[in-house]
Amino acid sequence: MIENKEVETAEEAVEYLLVHLGEDLSRPGVANTPRRFVKAMEELTRGLREPPPEVVFFPLEYKAADPGPVVIENIRAVSICEHHLLPIVLNISVAYQPSDAVPGLSKVIKLVKWAAARPIMQERFTEWLADLLLEKLKARSVKVKVCGVHMCSFIRGVKDEHHSMVTESRRGDLDVRLDCRRPLACR
Repeated sequence: MIENKEVETAEEAVEYLLVHLGEDLSRPGVANTPRRFVKAMEELTRGLREPPPEVVFFPLEYKAADPGPVVIENIRAVSICEHHLLPIVLNISVAYQPSDAVPGLSKVIKLVKWAAARPIMQERFTEWLADLLLEKLKARSVKVKVCGVHMCSFIRGVKDEHHSMVTESRRGDLDVRLDCRRPLACR
């Protein structure tokens, strides 16, 4: 939880930024913008302050010497670029080979969304997410594929709305093809 004084200071910083950009703070449309912006940033970075979701496991009810992979594709998440603090829309696909128990599906999705809720560099995030999932899912092996549309290059700089960035990471010998659809369909 962020203290009230810290929130006030953050809102004052946003006010200063708006004035710096030439905005009139007395204009009704921006009267509450600093508060809304701070709340939005708190939501987009909640993974920095909240503990990771607890993963609940269910025993395998069948005997398999080498259980096949579990694949969860196209988990939608939103993050922010650590360089510009602009949104990144992500589709994240994961595969893991369970050991003697499987985690609940919703817990895997919540863990992925929690991990994304922070400022990231996608390449480093993909590596970290693979390590995190290997540990938290108690898996034999893990593969992660992340497809991201970065607003920093979508709306500024190169201004290319047709690109997406794809990164992959694998821990162990899991060899499975993961789908990773572009998270924003633009025409």
